[in-house]
Amino acid sequence: MSNDEFKLLVRVTKKYYLLDMKQDEIAQTENISKSTVSRLLAKAKELGYVKINLDFPVLAVEALEKELKDMFNLKHIFIAESFSKDERLILSSVSDGLSRYLNTIIADGDLIGVSWGETMTYMSENLKLSPKKGVKIVQLNGGVARRNISTLSERILINFADNYNAMSYFLNVPSFVDNSEIAKTIMQDSKIKEVLDLAEAADTVIFGIGYINKHSILVRAGYFSEEDYENLRAEGFVGDICSRYIREDGSHATGELYNRVIGISLESITKKENSIGVVIGAEKAKVTLAALKGGYVNSLFTDEVTAREIVSLYKRE
Repeated sequence: MSNDEFKLLVRVTKKYYLLDMKQDEIAQTENISKSTVSRLLAKAKELGYVKINLDFPVLAVEALEKELKDMFNLKHIFIAESFSKDERLILSSVSDGLSRYLNTIIADGDLIGVSWGETMTYMSENLKLSPKKGVKIVQLNGGVARRNISTLSERILINFADNYNAMSYFLNVPSFVDNSEIAKTIMQDSKIKEVLDLAEAADTVIFGIGYINKHSILVRAGYFSEEDYENLRAEGFVGDICSRYIREDGSHATGELYNRVIGISLESITKKENSIGVVIGAEKAKVTLAALKGGYVNSLFTDEVTAREIVSLYKRE
């Protein structure tokens, strides 16, 4: 692009976005066609000169929120209105609700724990900047994959830390190991123990809720095979919180399966001032209901379709 072409792009873009001129008006003043104006505006976006930031009030479903809040005695709940089936729009709405809430409860000196997963990755990338003093962000469960993929656990932690001007503490170990003796040995390492102690001491924990399916990040990361998941389902498990499996009635795994995990305990999660579960998708309603029954979630962020399915499942029981 020549210097004259760039100057034209700048003038057209500023007239459109700053002066609110219509495209045909710009075309007349610049002696160019309307199609050229449209092309230049698109080019300005493509090159990153135009960045659109939407900051609408978050639309919530108040009656449904009250019903679920009363049903499970929740501390806080946010349900995004499902005005579209587009997952990106639903993720955006839930993310807005979570970000605004976190900025009201996170204060200087707080210790915050975060898990990993696809939903948590999106949430971490769409936080609303709110720098604090002396905040610590700690990883709740190991996130090193066994296969050549990334769980993005480090990116999530970095995004949260950057948003709150916080110190970050990584748990650079697998989420699951082969047996409980290996897990016990790893957790005795002084550096690993330091991070785990911080996770157990966190005031606020934020985590996604996973359901058992062959496309799970835990399968793709190599922790489980599809056959393992079928066995878990046959044993009555419906999903996990921070890599620890729970049953439909809210009880959790015990023994070897539970003790193979390197991360925060579910018993600790139930005692947190803020145990914030983030879940999107009706297919996760059953495990979310189990999480609510088990007392692992006292603040829930979800979408309308998922929330209605949770209520429906609860009433059918």
